Amino acid sequence: MEIKIEGNPGTGNTFQEINIQHADSVNPNATSVTVNHHHYGDSKTAAHKAKGNDADNIDTTPIRTEILNYVSCLRPQLKDEWKNKYMKLWEEILDLDIIESQVYIPGKQKNTNFNRNLVANIIHYLGDHQIYRNEYNASTMAIFLEGDKDHSVRAALGKDPSDEIVSRLNRFMETFALK
Repeated sequence: MEIKIEGNPGTGNTFQEINIQHADSVNPNATSVTVNHHHYGDSKTAAHKAKGNDADNIDTTPIRTEILNYVSCLRPQLKDEWKNKYMKLWEEILDLDIIESQVYIPGKQKNTNFNRNLVANIIHYLGDHQIYRNEYNASTMAIFLEGDKDHSVRAALGKDPSDEIVSRLNRFMETFALK
């Protein structure tokens, strides 16, 4: 590509040819950029839309991938017998209606596109099911997930989800164990 400058380019400016293979947004002269990660499109299933949930207008696929990547950080903490089925466990947990209706709505949580506190509560719940190598410790889990034992998610890693979610997870874990 040939750079052709017409008119007065000003003083002190530098012109370069840059080939970018992929970019979500390029804003070289911007003083601030706001990227809204919450609206990926409108590809929710009709069943999900019928629930009337706040996540209706977003494509949850990339957020689901974020959640799965997030929980996969705990893989080194898993007992050997759980390493091959842990991600399948999480995929099925995310498919539960009660989880799906809440997990894609981060609320006022900062720096996340999903309900990180709910995910952390489920991680704690799973600790009661002996899937982790060592005794469950919220600070250790926070280090694996966020790189900081004092991260705000640590509090949520110390408690179970609501009784309604725990009840549903209990039923789910019984059937998952039979597979």
